[in-house]
Amino acid sequence: MPGEGLLATCVEWPGEAGALALLDAGFQRLKDRLDMERLNDVGRALASEQDLDKLLDLILVQARRLLSAEAGSIYLVVGEGAGRELLFAHTQNARLSLPYHRFRMPLSVSSMAGFVASTGQCLNIQDVYRIPEDAPYRFNDSFDIRAGYRTVSMLCVPLQDTEGEILGVLQLINRMDEDEEGRVVVPFLTEHVHLAQSLAGQAGVAVRNAGLRHDIENLFESFVNASVLAIEQRDPVTSGHSGRVASLTVGLADAVSRTPNGPYAAVVFTDRQIREIRYASLLHDFGKVGVREQVLVKAKKLEPTRLEMVLQRIRQRQEERTRLQLQQDWEAGRPYDAARWQALLLEFEAEANHLIALVVQANEPSVLPKEVMGDLDRLGDLTFTHWNGQADGVVTETDLAALRIPKGSLSDEERTEIESHVTHTFRFLQQIPWTKDLAGVPEIAFAHHERLNARGYPRRLGDADIPIQSKAMAIADVFDALTAQDRPYKAAVPLDRSLGILETDAKSGHLDSELLRLFIEAKVYERTAS
Repeated sequence: MPGEGLLATCVEWPGEAGALALLDAGFQRLKDRLDMERLNDVGRALASEQDLDKLLDLILVQARRLLSAEAGSIYLVVGEGAGRELLFAHTQNARLSLPYHRFRMPLSVSSMAGFVASTGQCLNIQDVYRIPEDAPYRFNDSFDIRAGYRTVSMLCVPLQDTEGEILGVLQLINRMDEDEEGRVVVPFLTEHVHLAQSLAGQAGVAVRNAGLRHDIENLFESFVNASVLAIEQRDPVTSGHSGRVASLTVGLADAVSRTPNGPYAAVVFTDRQIREIRYASLLHDFGKVGVREQVLVKAKKLEPTRLEMVLQRIRQRQEERTRLQLQQDWEAGRPYDAARWQALLLEFEAEANHLIALVVQANEPSVLPKEVMGDLDRLGDLTFTHWNGQADGVVTETDLAALRIPKGSLSDEERTEIESHVTHTFRFLQQIPWTKDLAGVPEIAFAHHERLNARGYPRRLGDADIPIQSKAMAIADVFDALTAQDRPYKAAVPLDRSLGILETDAKSGHLDSELLRLFIEAKVYERTAS
């Protein structure tokens, strides 16, 4: 009868056989409808899971529930062409709870899973110990022997995608039913084969989608690693910095998720959010590719070639003073006086050595002492003879301005250029078509130099506008800059002192004090600190 398989009254009695037939038909329709609803529920569940390992577990759970199977396994086809193999990927057993490990086996018709994967045919075996001799496949009883288990009925169906490619095999074991003696093993029926094929079709599509997502994630991972390599090759001095910052930031995010109290008690980062944080941390300095190399790798105030030129001019000026004094003596007719000349040479050399030491000291990126700052004024008045015969300054105004930098090695203009790397990073990351769960990568990286007191850069954001992920990265970034042992222009700051500096920054409103507390209490710093 048309409709949803509901029973209907008959105007005339159809007879006992007809009544039974109508009853059976109605029952079958109801059963088909329920199976279809269950399949739809399974399809929705499979579509919502994108992690391959969790997906395989879910497929087995739903398949066993749908077909009343006591146990089951999933094999995946791996490799290409003649090198294809079967990967024993997942298994479940309601009776036994035994550890298992993944292994690969040849893709051969001699095994039941291999036969199904090779031919695309289903296998429905009532008793695996009574397989006909002429069958090309055999049952491997090694698991039964080791576990004390008894496999009886088995159903194997191929996992196929929408294009018909076989991705693996769904294997269901020991269909269970109830009788007077309790639960017993019974064979899988034809209707179960059809049901398993429908489920396997949905599972195949889900596995394919999960595989594609996995491929995309691998692509992103490779891209991120290549980008980090590009950064480190551009600035070898900070090699390893991005990886260490990522490790510290992820560790701090994990600590936040485990904290049941405090301002961030309600914050729990998912696995996808942790991956987003990791990518943002790895790429936070990528914008340095847009900064001039001579500024990016500038360890001292003067570039080595420029420093060498200034020092050489000072030494040349010393020789010129000697020659000038000698010429004056000749013109005045003074006789040679060895003692006087020895004293003059020592005086000229001492003055040159003093000036050289002054330049070398001022060239260091450490805090410039006031007395050194005053002595630098003398340099502006010193001249030497240029190759063209003209008098020229030993130092240029640009050189003198660089040597007068009170702290660090960068001028205000150079520091602004360095700070622009954050904006370069954001603009670069914005061009990438990130997946929905990674869409926050650009913004997280963009805010890692912002400070709670609105004195950071480049946007001068305040506390409320800075993402918590960026606040965590800021702590990791400063800590690694302090403790890094591979910076040629400064020594690594000891751990205790570094943590003290971070606490001072937190008190002054630069860093988040609660996140820093978690950073210290959870000993996140141990991820990178030696």
